[in-house]
Amino acid sequence: MNKKVPIYIGVSILISVLNSCSLYIDSFTNNLNQAISSSNDPQTITQALPAYIILIDGLIEGDPDDEELLMASVNLMNAYSSLLGSQSDLVVDLPEYEINKIKNQQKILNEKALLRAQKAICIYKEKYCNLTNIKFSEIMDRINHIEEDIEILYKMATAWVSWIQVNTDDWNAMAQIAQIKFIMEKIVASNETIDNGNAHVYLGVLNSIIPATLGGKPEIGKQHFESAIRISSNTNLMAKALYAEYYARLTFNEKLHDKLIIEILSNKNTDLSYGLVNTLAIVKAKSLQRSAPDYF
Repeated sequence: MNKKVPIYIGVSILISVLNSCSLYIDSFTNNLNQAISSSNDPQTITQALPAYIILIDGLIEGDPDDEELLMASVNLMNAYSSLLGSQSDLVVDLPEYEINKIKNQQKILNEKALLRAQKAICIYKEKYCNLTNIKFSEIMDRINHIEEDIEILYKMATAWVSWIQVNTDDWNAMAQIAQIKFIMEKIVASNETIDNGNAHVYLGVLNSIIPATLGGKPEIGKQHFESAIRISSNTNLMAKALYAEYYARLTFNEKLHDKLIIEILSNKNTDLSYGLVNTLAIVKAKSLQRSAPDYF
């Protein structure tokens, strides 16, 4: 008679298999990332991710200097933090104490992700060590001729942006916007289509995160959002949602805001590569639509 294998035994077997060969680890993490990206069920992904984060943590315990494992962990923690942040869009009238709880958990996740991203890129190449702790002038000296390093620099930069996004109440974090913008701009200048144009989305947010009167550059942010939409051939709905949230609202452009929301909600694209992102974009668009009368 067949008996079910207890889940902890199944996980132990999986860890043993993954530890036995780096090829399995790469295949597992790549397939996991693909499964997450193509899902249209954010609630299930949100519930499942903590187990995989802990699984990768266990693998890192066995090999703490594995650059690929560190970056796989960064990707999962950033994804989970983003999904947690979407709860206020998914759940109408989420209590304030729940919102604060989510924000605190996001800060913990993104802090850990950034530390691991910094460690991974330092292992990859010594000149990239301590990028988040050095002066702007020194970053300018180090970030040059980056063509062969774009992929890992982009991964590290996304972890840095994600950390800044959950720490907008900390002026020490906000003071680092210039550094991360410079890195992202170098990446875009070298290859603007990386991650299907999402580097432009990050730059759109970074330039629109604070008003022009306080040093923000929302008009540059607008250009980046539009570039991301162009590069994705109009399939990245989150680029439109963040365009509405960060630029249109910051500049009180109600007409653009409503246009973007309508485009998102009427979109019929079924590109699986944007499954989860576009599902969350639709949820965010509905949330923005609900709150628009109180905002404008």
